[in-house]
Amino acid sequence: MNQSTESHDIEKREDYEQILKEFGISKIDKILPRIGTEHLFFRRRVVFAHRDFDKILDRVEKNKSFAIISGRGPSNDLHFGHLILFDLIRYLQDKYSCQYFLPFSDDEKYVFRKVDTLEGTYKLAIQNAIDIFAIGFKPENVHAYVSSITPRIHYLALTFSINQTYNAVKAALGLTGEENVGTSYYTFIQAAHILQPTVDHDLPVVVPIGLDQDVYMRLTRDISRRRKITLPGSLYIKYLKGLTGGPMSSSIEETCVFLRDEPEVIKKKIMNALTGGRATIKEQRELGANPVICTVFDWFRKYFVEDDEELQKIETGCKSGDLICGLDCKPKLIEKILNYQEGYNRRKKDVIKNIDKYFDHEVDLSVLGSD
Repeated sequence: MNQSTESHDIEKREDYEQILKEFGISKIDKILPRIGTEHLFFRRRVVFAHRDFDKILDRVEKNKSFAIISGRGPSNDLHFGHLILFDLIRYLQDKYSCQYFLPFSDDEKYVFRKVDTLEGTYKLAIQNAIDIFAIGFKPENVHAYVSSITPRIHYLALTFSINQTYNAVKAALGLTGEENVGTSYYTFIQAAHILQPTVDHDLPVVVPIGLDQDVYMRLTRDISRRRKITLPGSLYIKYLKGLTGGPMSSSIEETCVFLRDEPEVIKKKIMNALTGGRATIKEQRELGANPVICTVFDWFRKYFVEDDEELQKIETGCKSGDLICGLDCKPKLIEKILNYQEGYNRRKKDVIKNIDKYFDHEVDLSVLGSD
């Protein structure tokens, strides 16, 4: 999804309660008993809000199905920030046996000038697909496709384009009028991605996103109302902090760890990560550190430490000064990332052998060369 003016503004805001109120989004707490808290994403409120997921649960409780839709714009390798999103989807797919529709939005990257040619994104799309499916998806419940070569999506986008004005799109995305026409039209391609499972398969959808992307959900829901299509629901997640303290970005490599990073690169990035530690070991032993602002602890809490007691021990040790960032916590995180990467590399080989089972169209693996 493209970064609108609104998305940049929301990334800088921390008043989540006010943002939810502004956009009519509900906190997850009320429906948590219906979902369960066995997964840390719900237990620790990594998934913290929703729109209409209660209606999805109504269907589940009547033994009716639904679909998840979440795309990937292929412009770089996947990093662990992306992994939270796709691991959430994998968990939901397993828990509810629901269908997952995954558009690789090469058209988005092209119209927003993140890539020079559509052809150049195809290899990245296939590489990203392998990385995503190696998380552990069931191919029989996955419908992946490259957006620009999927005629049905562009047919739906054309039909939806009459249901929204340019001024509404311009205001929502913060366009100045100097952008190419594709940037505004892409709104309808995205609506087609989101609504296609409902239009073609009568499956209501839920879209897991960050709050910064909600502008696109609101535009799509407007189209749904006008066409009398079941409104898409959404789940809102908090992403991992970037290693430098700000948002994680694929274009700023020191902020993130890519799944394909070499072990020595991973070690260097984590050892340079911003923490809540003191200037010296002596000072930290005496005064303790601050896990609230620590990127390493954020990665532990949101993804890498499943056990609540273990996480509590890390937090207590951090505050007391018993744990030192560079001696204890950073090496621990490096170990967990490398262990994950080892399993991921094994699973990736099986995915490559069966890649056709995940896609709704033929896949040309020759673009990968000797990768």
